[in-house]
Amino acid sequence: MLGILSLRSRIPAAIRPLIRCLSVSAVKLQKESEVERWDKLENTFYGPERDHKNFPMLKIRETSPPVRLGFIPESFFQFFYEKTGVTGPYLFGAGVLTVLLSKEIWVVDHEFGEILSVWAAFLFLFYKVGPMLRDYTLKESKETLEKEWLKPIQQLRRYGDVMSEKMERYLWEQEGKKYLFEAKKENALLQLEAMYRERLQNVHQQVKQRLDYQIDIQNVKRRFEQEHMVNWITRNVIANITPQQEKESIAKCISDLKSLSAAQ
Repeated sequence: MLGILSLRSRIPAAIRPLIRCLSVSAVKLQKESEVERWDKLENTFYGPERDHKNFPMLKIRETSPPVRLGFIPESFFQFFYEKTGVTGPYLFGAGVLTVLLSKEIWVVDHEFGEILSVWAAFLFLFYKVGPMLRDYTLKESKETLEKEWLKPIQQLRRYGDVMSEKMERYLWEQEGKKYLFEAKKENALLQLEAMYRERLQNVHQQVKQRLDYQIDIQNVKRRFEQEHMVNWITRNVIANITPQQEKESIAKCISDLKSLSAAQ
């Protein structure tokens, strides 16, 4: 562990992402090779080129074939039923046993009792212990089947359903993102339009203020010139009026006022 850490510490930081990418690529290539191998096996055993009629797939039987008397297959009796009827298998067995005993092929000696005791023990175990053992093995096989096969398949199905719902929701969200993108785009365009109008209004106000400033300058200059001209003319006129002219103008005004009052 320390050697691995020291080796990692010696790797430059610049090439660590490259090494990580290479490791991820190696894992992906391994997975792809495994998938290709399974696809090849699938095509070999279950592909269209296989003759399933003449070479069907072998299936493991869940239970053993039915028997009679504890050890004779049911197919043996069915074979004789078509040719000899119901009693044929039993007569055949009795005849074979008679031939074996009469020809002394099966010699009956002092150990023959052991055979009877063994068969008696076998029948006792078959009829008494057999059902319990059968129920136990069936229970264990069902639990194993449920635990090792059915339950994982159900979990995978539920996981597949959940992932399918997630993918459908993801696709629905992706479809909604298109409208969201359009809305954001329109919102950005509206913001740009508002900013453009705000800047255009700002430019208009700045130009108007500067034009108003120039107009104010012209008005002030004109008013100053008028006032200066009026004051200059007034001062010159007052300066050119003599005291005698002033007395005559005052007298003329008084006489005009008296004539106006008399006329009224």
